[in-house]
Amino acid sequence: MNLNDINKLDFVQLLMKQFGVNPLYKSEKSIWVISPFRPNELTPSFHISKMYKYDIWFDHGNGLGGKIVDFYLHYLKTDLKGVLKYFNENSFSFQKQNDFLIERNIKETQTKNEYEILKLKEISSFPLIQYLEERKLPLEIVNRYCKEIHYKLNGKYYYAIAFPNIQNGYEIRNKYVKMCLVKKDISLIKNNQNQVKIFESWSDFISYIFLFPAQEFLSDFLILNSISLLRKKSELINNYKKIETYFDHDTAGKSATIFLENELKNKVKDDSSFYKNFKDLNEFIIHLKG
Repeated sequence: MNLNDINKLDFVQLLMKQFGVNPLYKSEKSIWVISPFRPNELTPSFHISKMYKYDIWFDHGNGLGGKIVDFYLHYLKTDLKGVLKYFNENSFSFQKQNDFLIERNIKETQTKNEYEILKLKEISSFPLIQYLEERKLPLEIVNRYCKEIHYKLNGKYYYAIAFPNIQNGYEIRNKYVKMCLVKKDISLIKNNQNQVKIFESWSDFISYIFLFPAQEFLSDFLILNSISLLRKKSELINNYKKIETYFDHDTAGKSATIFLENELKNKVKDDSSFYKNFKDLNEFIIHLKG
């Protein structure tokens, strides 16, 4: 499969299979879905147009858009080689556009994904352990903060790594899935300290514990799970006397640091300089252990 083959796929069917979204059809050529970037939004903000040679998408929540390959560049945070590798290795069954049967009347009545959490246990499934090894995340540390979750979504069964948040929801990850179950919110690991270290993702947090094991219980840890939650949590963050940030080295991460520095002044310290040549902390340890 090459890049052109990927762009020829039916994007609606692709999103249904991978993310369990239920499309809302304004017409056969204009479809709205819940954004994969914001799986807990209440109103669909992700538009797909079928008026052109390829399916064209636009996310009204973040201003991004393009063809299917462009979506996976943003979603996977990778390059073109990474997108090709993802499609050629993953286990989903991709079909061409003319294979997709639109069940319009049924889909328009479905507004929420139907899911059921079946089991939570210690991580032991080989594909998940292999995924952690690829990310250079030690299983022994991950098992202290995450679980293996088995769940049913829209009638199909899945399993993944689950990282809990303060709303009893879970960030769900495996090689092919990046989503949230129940409700999106931050994760807060309390060690009864007056200082907090803030990360964008659980993988960055685990990476930090791996690099600095002596620090595991000397701070509280706040994992945003979505950079968009930062502004809503500034009051909570302000309860701490000392705040250290470990954000991604991209526009969103830099903007988040500036926001906190402006809001909370000299309480905030950007402590990300030691991985300044890498996109994030997890990418840094992948290089370090590679």
